[in-house]
Parts: sequence; structure tokens; C-alpha cells
Amino acid sequence: MLFEGIKLMIVGMTTVMLFLSLMIFFINLVAKFTRDIAAQELADLEKERKLAALNRNKAKEKSADNADEDIAVIAAAVNENRNFGGVTICLKPIFE
Repeated sequence: MLFEGIKLMIVGMTTVMLFLSLMIFFINLVAKFTRDIAAQELADLEKERKLAALNRNKAKEKSADNADEDIAVIAAAVNENRNFGGVTICLKPIFE
């Protein structure tokens, strides 16, 4: 009875060891086959990061230009308000 238990344990451990060895072998095999593709994807990701950084810099420059325009519009509105007495519109809330 004890011998059969030990034999079953050895068979089970051998099965698990073979399965894990085959799995490691196939993972390494797939890694070798896809090495060039992975390198190309990494290069593409780096290009996308550089392009995104460039786009962010362009957006910052545009927002700086737009800020100058906004300041000019606000200054013109303040000047207009000062010259013509500052007419204001008071809106009453609909629900009180």
C-alpha cells in the first residue's frame, strides 16, 4: 500500500515536471519567433511617445498664443465698459 502511494506520487510529480518543462520550452520558442516583431513594436511605441510630446509642445504654444488673444479681448471689453458707462445686465433667477 505504501509502495503504491509512493509510485503514484512519483508519477504525478513527473507529469507536472514534464508539463512545466514543455511549457517553458514553448514560451521560449514563441519568444524567439516574435523577437523581431517585439523590437519593431517597441520602436513604434517610442515614435508615438515622441510624436505625442511634440504635439503637447505645439498645443502649449497654441494655448500661449490664444491666451494673448484672450487678454486682448478682455482688455478691449474693459476699455469699452469704462468708456460707455458700464451698462450691466442683471438676470433674475427663474426659481427662487
